[in-house]
Amino acid sequence: METIFTQILKGFLDENPEENLSDNAEPIVKASVETYLRICNELLPTPMKSHYTFNLRDLSKVIQGILQISYESLEDRHTLILLWLHESCRIFRDRLVDNEDK
Repeated sequence: METIFTQILKGFLDENPEENLSDNAEPIVKASVETYLRICNELLPTPMKSHYTFNLRDLSKVIQGILQISYESLEDRHTLILLWLHESCRIFRDRLVDNEDK
């Protein structure tokens, strides 16, 4: 799973003519997978939170979201990290209903 997402993201980042950002692909994917696994293990669905059902599609949406940025907008490593954070929150955090879960 990590290998596939890393290769996809690395291929995308290799195409960026301005920056050498492909070295960030592996840490981003690793952090995404760790976040996904932790959420799956700790935020289990209950009758009141039946929408707390996460699957690999959610993880792939984080990577797909990163792939949507134009190279002109992807200026540097900082922008890439902020984009990853935004996509992770959009996919995972926005689904959570309790402040305690967030």
